[in-house]
Amino acid sequence: MNNTTVVGAAPNVDLRGKRDVETAADRWRHRIYEVTCLSCDHTERIHVEPGETRFVEHDEQNAAHYVEYIEVGR
Repeated sequence: MNNTTVVGAAPNVDLRGKRDVETAADRWRHRIYEVTCLSCDHTERIHVEPGETRFVEHDEQNAAHYVEYIEVGR
């Protein structure tokens, strides 16, 4: 049983599952993402340098939109 309490988590959320966490080595590789806004169909492809956490301007300027980032290349 997991006794961890998360503020705002629903009581039926199982927190024991696998976490989507990068290894330290993965943080230092180039990434290419296909970015799609599911709210307005805006799409673009971005290249992220090692160590960089980058979001597209569309995501930053439209906080209410749901933007999906899918890694397409390594």
